[in-house]
Amino acid sequence: MHAFTFHGRQGKLRPVVPLWTCAIICAAVAIGCAARADDVSAPRQSSTQTAAAASKPTRKPLPDQLREGLQRIENSYDMEGQLVGPLGQQQRATVVTVFASWCAPCRHELAILGQLTETLPHVRILGINAFEDFADYSNETRLRAFLLEHAPWLQVIIADDELMAALGRPNKIPTMYVFDGNNQLIRAFLRSERTPPTKTELIQTLQQSSR
Repeated sequence: MHAFTFHGRQGKLRPVVPLWTCAIICAAVAIGCAARADDVSAPRQSSTQTAAAASKPTRKPLPDQLREGLQRIENSYDMEGQLVGPLGQQQRATVVTVFASWCAPCRHELAILGQLTETLPHVRILGINAFEDFADYSNETRLRAFLLEHAPWLQVIIADDELMAALGRPNKIPTMYVFDGNNQLIRAFLRSERTPPTKTELIQTLQQSSR
């Protein structure tokens, strides 16, 4: 609004700020707007539970570490106060997805997983909710509303710092881990390294984990 002012008798508009300065400012704004919404490696304002997890560097977790992470999940309580516990008798694989309801790639991935619950009933799917209130994007009330509408089948555990550490401190979401019936890691889809898996890729991985 203040880039130009009125000067002279002939009513000419003269720039107060040089045009090259305006160009630099516009470029900086464009770069800022291009930031990825699913990157939470430098949160501006997140919960006490997940701030420490986001601020520490991500290291590729080892299979044994992730197996312990799954055990920690099984010893945790979900949002409804129910103990997660081990696999059921008819279940032969576990999918753990780290997500937030405001994350667009997470919502797409949950939609795919929801389809797989109908075709692969032997697969247990657990959601680890992290960074939900990152930058005030959402909160528990919005999360519950989202789950009720889009993923009522999902058992959700709210992440804390210890749980995020056990999962290798993923700082980009969605991140997914697939385990077989013996809680051995079959594959990790780390968002820091690649795009989320396709439906076909997930089915192939789950078929491998169920053998």
